[in-house]
Amino acid sequence: MKSAVLLFANHPLPVLTQEALASGMAEPLALALLKDTLRNLADVDADVFLFLDPGQDPALDKDAMKEQARALLGKGKFKIANALGRNLAVQQRNAFRLVFSRFYDRALLLDNATPDLPAHAVQSALDGLDWKGACIGPVPNGDQEPEHIYALGFSTEGWMTESFDQVDRDRPALFTRLETMLLFYERKVRILPPYAPITAIEQAKDLAARCQDTRFAMLPSVRMASERTT
Repeated sequence: MKSAVLLFANHPLPVLTQEALASGMAEPLALALLKDTLRNLADVDADVFLFLDPGQDPALDKDAMKEQARALLGKGKFKIANALGRNLAVQQRNAFRLVFSRFYDRALLLDNATPDLPAHAVQSALDGLDWKGACIGPVPNGDQEPEHIYALGFSTEGWMTESFDQVDRDRPALFTRLETMLLFYERKVRILPPYAPITAIEQAKDLAARCQDTRFAMLPSVRMASERTT
C-alpha cells in the first residue's frame, strides 16, 4: 500500500517563506527544525511531500521557488510541491486530494517542526489507517482536554473533505470538535500519542529540555536550540 506524509513549510512554524526563498536565507533554527524533521521521516515507508505557499501572486515563478527550496534544504528523499488554495485549510484539503488522486492508499498530515517525533510512531499511524480509518494526533494541554492537533491522517476510503470544510481550525477545542465529527460520520478514529510540535522559536528551550539524554540530543536543531538557551 502506498503511503504519503504531508508537510506545509509555513505551518505552524514559518520556515520557507517567500522572503526566505527569494533571499536564500531562512531563520537558521527554523530551517534546522524542518531539515531534521525531513531527515527523520526518511526512515518512514512513505513518500514525503513538502508544500510551499506561493500565495496568490501569479507573477511568482513557482518552479524557481522549488529550486530555491531545494537549495536551502539540500538533498533528501522528499518531494517539493506548490500548495494550491486561498488559505491553509483549502491547501491542506487539496494536498489530500492530490495524493489520493495519485493512488496513494493512506496519507498523514504533520506539522513541519516535529524533529523528535519518532519515525516508528509515524509509521504506526500510517499502518493503522485501514478501511474508513482516520487518526488524530493531539497536542498536550496540561491537565486539560487537548485543543490542538499535530497530525491528521486518512485512508483513501475514509477521506473526508468535511474535516476541512466544517471544522474551523481557528476556533478553540479543535481536537474535540474534529474527533466528534469523524465519529459522527462513522469513521474509525485512532488517537495518536500526544506530541508537542514546535510552533514558535521561543519553544526551542522546551525542545532542548525534553531531548536531553535522548538520541535526539545530537540533532543539529536540538543542539542549536540548546546553544540558544544557555
